[in-house]
Amino acid sequence: MNPPATLFIIDTCIGGLSVVKSLHRSGRVGNAVFAADYAVNPLGVRNASEIADVVRRWLAMAKRHSDTAIIACNTLSVHYHQLSATEAPTTGLRQVVTMSDCFTSMVKREADRLEDRKVLIIGTAFTAAQPVYAGALKGVLPGTRVDTVAATDLERSIARFEPADSVDRCLGDPALRKAIEQADVAILACTCFPLVRAELESRFPGVLFLDPGEYCGDLLRQGPRQEVMRLHLEVTGDVVANSAYKGPLCQE
Repeated sequence: MNPPATLFIIDTCIGGLSVVKSLHRSGRVGNAVFAADYAVNPLGVRNASEIADVVRRWLAMAKRHSDTAIIACNTLSVHYHQLSATEAPTTGLRQVVTMSDCFTSMVKREADRLEDRKVLIIGTAFTAAQPVYAGALKGVLPGTRVDTVAATDLERSIARFEPADSVDRCLGDPALRKAIEQADVAILACTCFPLVRAELESRFPGVLFLDPGEYCGDLLRQGPRQEVMRLHLEVTGDVVANSAYKGPLCQE
């Protein structure tokens, strides 16, 4: 029997591990490489040319490990689709799945729970300002009331491994708190946010929180269910020591 194919997952920070966790739960992935590319973090402050270079760099990194890549970064996912519309980058990969794809899949799967509801999209300043996600929702469910809120400070706190009291302070931000309290459904449009989902659900018990990363497994062209996920972690940049995350990790 051939060993399970390797899947390549990449984000600008450790937040992409929330997607890895969802993939593990789905049983659709055996061997996987997750790269936290802190060398390009923060991505949202870079110009279009620099971000296009990051897209190409990530696709080249993916080809060294796999024929399937998951872009587990909402900012780069939006830019990837914008770039694809203008120059159709050659990936050399069998499949590229982005968080934008996961968002669209989630909207279709959860249409009954989203229709005619007050939906809040929680993202970084970049994704909150983009019309892509709100447009995807309205395109499928025109009766849905959609709002967005930027929670960049919360993303920064999680991505930079700041103490729990810093995360707690961000969750208590009045603008963020008010936006969530007024929503029926809150979509976590940043891979960092599912890492504090339990805290969000505890603070806002009347709100349904949805994570687009949970729908990633549905999009993969993978084989039969895998009982064990063998995960290799790589980190770039100087936010955390690269050596601390090297080597395979088995989860059962």
